[in-house]
Amino acid sequence: MNTTGKVVLMLSIAAAMDVAVASDGMFKQVGSGARFIHGDNVVPAQLQAPAGLERKLATPRERAEGLSAVMVTPDGTVYESRMDPEALAVFEKALRELERLGGMADMPASEPVAAAGGMLSPQTVIGTDNRTQVTNTTAIPNRYIGHIASGCTGTLITPKHVLTAGHCVSNGAGTWYSSLGFSAGRNGSSYPYGTTAWTNVITTSGWHNSGDFNHDYALITLASAPHGGNAGWGTFGSGTHRIAGYPGDKASGTMWEHSGTVSTSGSYRLCYTIDTAGGQSGSGITNNSGATVRGIHTTGSSSQNCGTRITTAVYNQIQTWISQYP
Repeated sequence: MNTTGKVVLMLSIAAAMDVAVASDGMFKQVGSGARFIHGDNVVPAQLQAPAGLERKLATPRERAEGLSAVMVTPDGTVYESRMDPEALAVFEKALRELERLGGMADMPASEPVAAAGGMLSPQTVIGTDNRTQVTNTTAIPNRYIGHIASGCTGTLITPKHVLTAGHCVSNGAGTWYSSLGFSAGRNGSSYPYGTTAWTNVITTSGWHNSGDFNHDYALITLASAPHGGNAGWGTFGSGTHRIAGYPGDKASGTMWEHSGTVSTSGSYRLCYTIDTAGGQSGSGITNNSGATVRGIHTTGSSSQNCGTRITTAVYNQIQTWISQYP
């Protein structure tokens, strides 16, 4: 596919996404008094996943839930952005054309910005534990990774936006976690950039209301930029990737990493034998020596660990959230 063709196709994708988003407009307030689970390190170590995790959702309305979103602020105000199923059909047609022409794997990622100066569980080590500790947590790209107070990991993909798993911010049954302070580059008891408060958090309606692991991702907007830098991010291709984060089976607040081959699993998921543990939920699945996020680690089993794949649809969804709440 030549450059001109890709540009035209990407413009058509953007137009289709605009149609879908415009179907119900921006986020609209739907109430207040959101339910919260309070406290640090409260994300469950074990999560019940539905059967047929990688299934293709049966109806346009169900698929629309995956691209609809719910947002909450610390004071409990709730907002929604709905994807109309008819508008979704237009968007999906454009995505199918992009996949047919081979454009999915080479969507551009943001360049890293250096700062000035069954029962599934995310706590699975497969065979021998091959994780190694990251001791220089302020080096690039480690400084872009941070500990989330709810008991998870996240990655800065803009100076103020943290990409993480949906189950790190919501229990998947309509209740949010309130402790979402982000400690970039934390190293045990050392907080080189402090802990930054959050101003809003967004996840998919499919995750928040139904616990659908096919749409298990979220974006936290911070009150300020911890250090002014961020990782790159883009759609998944293939190859060796790194997962680094804050496992609960190691010394508190220490960062650990492991790398390995990552493959697609169905339309929504990535799977791998990279070792992880509880607390690493929300970690970026990264390539380019850890500089570019291509997915979000979410779950595991005795034979493989898995995460949310950044597809073109997910990429555009997250870009829309960022543009609405910069």
